Amino acid sequence: MSLSSNSFSNQLDLAKDFFRTGDMDRAEYHTRSLLEREENEEGYFYLGLIQNSQGKWEDALTSYYKAVTLNHEYGNPCNEIGVLLLRMGKDKEAVYWLKKSVRCTVNDAPHISFFNLATLYKLWNRPERSLQYLHKAMEIKKDFPEASKMWEELKTDPNHSANSN
Repeated sequence: MSLSSNSFSNQLDLAKDFFRTGDMDRAEYHTRSLLEREENEEGYFYLGLIQNSQGKWEDALTSYYKAVTLNHEYGNPCNEIGVLLLRMGKDKEAVYWLKKSVRCTVNDAPHISFFNLATLYKLWNRPERSLQYLHKAMEIKKDFPEASKMWEELKTDPNHSANSN
């Protein structure tokens, strides 16, 4: 069993390497082959990332949903679902998934989920909520230039009420 698990991990690492270097065809091939042998939430998450990078949003959503179905506490695909839904103009659904992402016990980058929530609330012209989520993001990741930049933009915005935090 350990060999099988090790083999799965090696193939997933190979797929991730191809993904990082931009070789989406090979990344997809290795991800699909490992998923044929064993369904795994991380495999579906990476398949979703690959499909998303190819502009196949509906396919990516399907892969992310499969990842969450296999592990309800996996925040990475929840965040990606939220981002895709936001891109598709489905803001209300997006906020549900982004909030779910920050509540999940398994999340490689919760600061990104908080930043995405801040972005959504900024779009909704809710600077006070946006600042709350930015604060949480910067608590988790001290050096977060994108969050710092948005924080400054919101703080210096003349339309932002001077007495809100």
